Amino acid sequence: MTVREAFRRIAPHREDARKVIHLAYPVILGMTSFTLLSLVDTAMLGRLGAAPLAASGIAGVLFFAVVFTLAGIGIGVQTLTARRFGERSEVECGRVVDSGLFLALALGLPITVAAPWIARLCAPILSQDIQVVVLGEVYLQYRFYGATFMLANWVLQGFFAGIGETRHQMVASILATGTNLVLDYTLIFGRWGLPAMGVRGAALASTIAIGVGLAYLAVVAVTPAHRTRFAILRPPISFAHWLRPILRLSLPVMGQRAISNGSWFAFFSVVARIGTIELAATNIIRSAYHVTIMLGVGMGTAAAALVGQGLGAEAPDRAERLGWEATKLAATAMGCIGILFAAFPGLILRIYTNDPAVIAAGRWPLLILGFVQAFAGIGIVLSHALQGAGNTRFVMFAELGVCATLYLPIVYVLGLRTPLGLIGAWTGEYLYWGALAATMSWKFARGGWKRIVV
Repeated sequence: MTVREAFRRIAPHREDARKVIHLAYPVILGMTSFTLLSLVDTAMLGRLGAAPLAASGIAGVLFFAVVFTLAGIGIGVQTLTARRFGERSEVECGRVVDSGLFLALALGLPITVAAPWIARLCAPILSQDIQVVVLGEVYLQYRFYGATFMLANWVLQGFFAGIGETRHQMVASILATGTNLVLDYTLIFGRWGLPAMGVRGAALASTIAIGVGLAYLAVVAVTPAHRTRFAILRPPISFAHWLRPILRLSLPVMGQRAISNGSWFAFFSVVARIGTIELAATNIIRSAYHVTIMLGVGMGTAAAALVGQGLGAEAPDRAERLGWEATKLAATAMGCIGILFAAFPGLILRIYTNDPAVIAAGRWPLLILGFVQAFAGIGIVLSHALQGAGNTRFVMFAELGVCATLYLPIVYVLGLRTPLGLIGAWTGEYLYWGALAATMSWKFARGGWKRIVV
């Protein structure tokens, strides 16, 4: 293969790239906006000291380990909706989202009601620092109040992504972020006559903000245009018909997310044992890191929708071509942002905190993290593409294999059993993305996903 041929393979193709970007950019903007919700929390709490910053960080990871795992039902909804939309079975798309919303309520309401008890049960495992434990319990309680909002939000996002109307996710996320920004300022610091609530205020602001985003998506979903076309919540309503297909696709996604988020929480637990300063630095790195991850998630959402629609329209080669195109775009974009991480780690850390000890602890892990962003883009997009085709089990087992045999052992050994400390713990993250990118590339290239029926 000549250099020119190799470049032609990896360079974006204008028409395919336009299709991917058309679906991806609203998701990227929306998810980035949604991630800014966490960034705003982190930046404002960073002004209160290392303990509130550490507590919100590790408690936030535990919250997502629970709720984002259950939100895997949104992937099942998106996969089925995209396939039915490609088949031009639009009424069935509405039936899928009806069943998804029923599942969101069934899974979310018990968590919302039991939020104080769940938070009290989980708090002791957050840290060995009693102050972090106390603040973390408060943060968890008020975030768990929003569990139902979060699950229903992901179901509706899955529906809109499946039918190619990703702009609604962008608007909902921008509304949520704007709401969170205002409420964070007023509730954390006690402005405009309200009491200063600190960590409690940050969590409450996030919960209300997610509710605002959900309200927008719900209103759009039941407008006459969508309700007539897709029969969303239109009698006769049958929640049972699509429950089994959604769960069949979603349970492996939940398993994959439980492994991924559980491993991420285990990583934070290791860092908490290294020290509170290191935990605060890691929370900042996580927040900055997730801004770039949203590029991959946006491209992955577009890839999943296009792959599902292509298979529904009996055009598997087009589905494959667009999946690779989304992968190239994500790897390029995330690689470019990774260069900024490597070049300006101190500047990025100062956005969040003025504490010199926290900045010093986070500088090298963030710098090195910049060099693996392209691999993260590959792994994220191809994981989503395989899930969009219905191959959710492979993604789950691949996640299990990489985390159990590589990621967690390295985090533990290098983080706690060597002088490397925080840098050693973050080494597991670098190797994780390399292994996942290689595994997903191999599976997607084999093409067996083209024959999956959902």
